[in-house]
Amino acid sequence: MDKLREKIASLRAEIDAAVERAETAEQALKQLTDQQTERDQEVISYQNRIKRLEEEAQVREEQLDEAKQIQRDSEATLNESDAVLKKASSLEEKLDETENQLREALERQVRRPGPSLGAPHVIRNYDLENENLERINTQLKKDMEAMELKYEEVSAKYKAAKDELDETIKTLESI
Repeated sequence: MDKLREKIASLRAEIDAAVERAETAEQALKQLTDQQTERDQEVISYQNRIKRLEEEAQVREEQLDEAKQIQRDSEATLNESDAVLKKASSLEEKLDETENQLREALERQVRRPGPSLGAPHVIRNYDLENENLERINTQLKKDMEAMELKYEEVSAKYKAAKDELDETIKTLESI
């Protein structure tokens, strides 16, 4: 019987040790499970942040493309404006030249005594050409003003887009 009691006591000690090991293992398992849950939540959080950053990067890329398009439009408008200015300048020079020729023709007519059959015709042609050049000059000035307004609008859009892009780049760099 003593042997049996010793055996039971021994088995109880083994059971107690096994229960203690099982409790320790359960605690370790619970800690590992908690850590795993935390890590899963961190992964989800990082995935959401990555998704937001990718979306923001896509929006910024679209804004950059839009800013580049505005810049190209601005440069095209500037080139068109320069061409209109050159054309207006050329036509103004031609108008001045025509006016000088008309004055000279009138002076020659005044100096010559007697009627001249060709002079009224020449003067009339110069007057018509002068009126035509003045109309063209007026139209070119209107075109130039319109181009300047368009250039100012495009420049303002370009500046706004560039400022927004710079701000976005700073934001992305800080992230």
